[in-house]
Amino acid sequence: MFFSTSCKICKIIRIFLLSVFLLILLALIQKDKLHYLKFITPENAAYVILVSGILITIYKIFEYFKDKKN
Repeated sequence: MFFSTSCKICKIIRIFLLSVFLLILLALIQKDKLHYLKFITPENAAYVILVSGILITIYKIFEYFKDKKN
């Protein structure tokens, strides 16, 4: 029922909202036991997004040139 729609964007939005809800729930329940998640900062998240974007771009460029040769 949760994933019954065929819309890809709707599925992505639902998964994102479910993930955020679970993180908020975890933060509310385990307040004193979350010290091991201190490395998750906005700066580290930005680094992860940038690095993953660069890797995906390199992969897409490699695929483009590979398909162009054929």
